Amino acid sequence: MALNRASSLDPLYDDQRKRGFRGLRFSSFLEDDFRRSYASTGMKTARPILITIGLVVLAVTAYTLLAGKISPFMMAYELLVLLPVLIGTLLVSYRPKRYAIYQHMLALNALLIGLIVTSITTRASLGGMPYFFAAEIGYIFAVWLVLGLLFRHAMIVASVISLACLFGIANWGFSPQEALFNSIMLILVNLLGAYSCYQLEYAARKAFLESQLLNQLAERDGLTSLHNRRSFDDYIERIWRQSRREQTQLTIMMIDIDHFKAYNDFYGHQAGDDALKKVADVISMGAQRPLDFSARYGGEEFSLVLFGPVGGYGYDLPDQIRKAVESLKIPHEASSVGKYMTISIGVALVMPGDERSQAGAIQMADEALYQAKEDGRNRVVVKESVHAHIQTGRFRAPKRLTA
Repeated sequence: MALNRASSLDPLYDDQRKRGFRGLRFSSFLEDDFRRSYASTGMKTARPILITIGLVVLAVTAYTLLAGKISPFMMAYELLVLLPVLIGTLLVSYRPKRYAIYQHMLALNALLIGLIVTSITTRASLGGMPYFFAAEIGYIFAVWLVLGLLFRHAMIVASVISLACLFGIANWGFSPQEALFNSIMLILVNLLGAYSCYQLEYAARKAFLESQLLNQLAERDGLTSLHNRRSFDDYIERIWRQSRREQTQLTIMMIDIDHFKAYNDFYGHQAGDDALKKVADVISMGAQRPLDFSARYGGEEFSLVLFGPVGGYGYDLPDQIRKAVESLKIPHEASSVGKYMTISIGVALVMPGDERSQAGAIQMADEALYQAKEDGRNRVVVKESVHAHIQTGRFRAPKRLTA
């Protein structure tokens, strides 16, 4: 596979920017990141609403109970179904890591309350109070725009409530004129609400993607333009979780410039900086796919992570990178390996699971790098998780060879 110049943008974000998100969905862990951000913003707004609704449910239930106007079914529904879900959603809203559960529970709340609103407005209309139908219209509009639901959740909730209302209109003796008017109003409010909700979420996703692109400036190494160590630590944590979920292989490469300290001492720091930039350009070319990732791990050490099955590519790419660096023909008279600058590469092929931790996978790649340097440098050593045995601490031991 030929190496081509990588985009100056992170491949994941660049690919998303080019493909767009008309379907209101990002790829890979970008979707999780967006939903976490979206939910954390909505949680603060939803709490007062949830508390108010809970108090109203208690007050109405108490009043109708004292007045003897509540059915046992309705009381059980409000106290044993709606109220526990409300309280549960409120509690989950204080745990940002449970954002996915929160969004589903918020949608369930909206549905449960909407069915009560539909029941009340339908019975009121049949009792000669058709103006109560305005509450139904207002609530459906709130589902679309006020509660902070994602478009898909809002669409499901609004559709079920509207279908329940239409069922009542069709089967409970409404006059043809009132049935026609109410049906048209339901269709119109849903069309308007859906359009507005879609536009709001689209704008939110666009702003999120733009903010992520801007954040790359803070996540890049100032010299090489690769991702920095902090960005690597954040990435590897997220991609490890995704790899575990999808049971997909990760290829982790640790790359070190041979005898770089000697190069700096011999040629000077400016020449060292120029050499780091050239080597970083070669390494960045290995991040070909949206979820592949290259970073300056520290000093003259780099990392390249490939997500997903790579077949022979995972074995061939490290040696391609090694040869590409050597073909730069950067003079290195202080090296014991050869007259040009070279690199050593340690590769870990891992399948995330209970038997291998994230830290252990990085350690395995570092073990492979240590072995490559110990075996003479300017070479690639590959370890597979099913075969590799890590000697804990060995790669950071004092006997580690001089860079």
